[in-house]
Amino acid sequence: MDRLMDWKGRVLRRRYRLDERVAVGRTVEVFRAFDILEEKEVAVKLPLPHLISDRDFCDSFRSAAHRATRLSHPGVIPVLDYGIEDNRPYAVTEMVEEKTLHELLAAGKRMKPVGALYFAVEMGRILAYLHGQGIVHGSLDERHVFIYPGRRARVSDPGFPVVLGGAASPHPFYQDPRRDLSDLGYLLYRSLTGRGAAEAVADVREGRLRWGDEVPPRLRRLVQLCLDSVAGAGFPSSDELVMEAVSTLREEAPMMPEPRPEAGETGRGEEAARPAPAISLPRLKRWQVWLGAAMLAVAVIFFLVWILSIAITGSKVEVPNLVNVSVEEARKLAAERDLGMLVVAREYDAGVRAGYVISQDPKGGVMVKRKTVVKVLESLGPLTVPNLVGLTLEDARLVLESRGFRVGEVIYREVEGYSENRVVETDPPYGSRLSSGAAVNLVVNRKASGI
Repeated sequence: MDRLMDWKGRVLRRRYRLDERVAVGRTVEVFRAFDILEEKEVAVKLPLPHLISDRDFCDSFRSAAHRATRLSHPGVIPVLDYGIEDNRPYAVTEMVEEKTLHELLAAGKRMKPVGALYFAVEMGRILAYLHGQGIVHGSLDERHVFIYPGRRARVSDPGFPVVLGGAASPHPFYQDPRRDLSDLGYLLYRSLTGRGAAEAVADVREGRLRWGDEVPPRLRRLVQLCLDSVAGAGFPSSDELVMEAVSTLREEAPMMPEPRPEAGETGRGEEAARPAPAISLPRLKRWQVWLGAAMLAVAVIFFLVWILSIAITGSKVEVPNLVNVSVEEARKLAAERDLGMLVVAREYDAGVRAGYVISQDPKGGVMVKRKTVVKVLESLGPLTVPNLVGLTLEDARLVLESRGFRVGEVIYREVEGYSENRVVETDPPYGSRLSSGAAVNLVVNRKASGI
């Protein structure tokens, strides 16, 4: 069996160079790696060597990596790619430099009550998204939570398999969303009290939580409800947790800004929007009323004059050719001719650079009225053919369609070393750059290799 350090310096699939091992967990080792194709730093996670012979674990690892590539949430560290090298599966994720909650707790850091409430809201929204996608994190411990400036948090490895009971928390591992809520209660308890891992586990199991005077009663109750969720006596869902955390935050810190969901969040778990309170206006004096009326009349006159000038002097101009021009430059060209420009859609296009115009309407050279809005289609650049080798035909279809491709011709061929119905080759090959909707042909093994 390979030793852990043997993989340093290896290049996986001729793309990911393993530069430095940065962490070793209970089930995986993590490498700082370099993506040769995209020219950026990434993290690569591989199961520990003694788990490679556990087929169930490796299959679960690959399935979790496949599901994670389809997640899109600012609070979830994305899985960028996955594959298998020498019968050892791996997952490629974004490289995170921020400290984990485990590192902060080990350094003696503790959360203040208001910070813990922000943390509860943030984590509750992340769990609401995962549970809405049908995914239970399953091992939500302090090593899987990263803390960012501005009271932000992100989680890693949602749904990945664990062994030996999973997270260092007082609850057994099983696929129940309420397990994640109980684990969050454990993290909140440790973060608020500074208790060690073994001490916190013992406190929870014995039902004797040791609170300091600085923790308000309602926050203590929220933590207890989280811990009781796995037994069915706490929060029934992550949405209920978020609503209670927001309500508690409003009560304990009414002058603090309410945490808002970031772009990309669904907004689940928030209370229904409340109408803004009516604002009482001061009583105006008579001269103020007359002055306001006069200013409004002047504004109306100027508006009518502007409309009339457009109707009288509305001459036509020639639409400039914006194709293969950057969107920023296209706006300037349109503005120079008294035209507007609107990006109506964005598509992946292998022939046009990202941020440049693919097509326009009206086309260049057409005479139109001033103030006409030119609608353009912006390029997102090319799509990269994903690594499909080793996947079943059905999984390969799901990956291609989720990335914006379509399945072309399926060719069956007998290839040694692969199981039945597994993809052995793609055309175009892995790493090729295509446009959105392009077809990718699949070569599939027609029978088991006999291994």
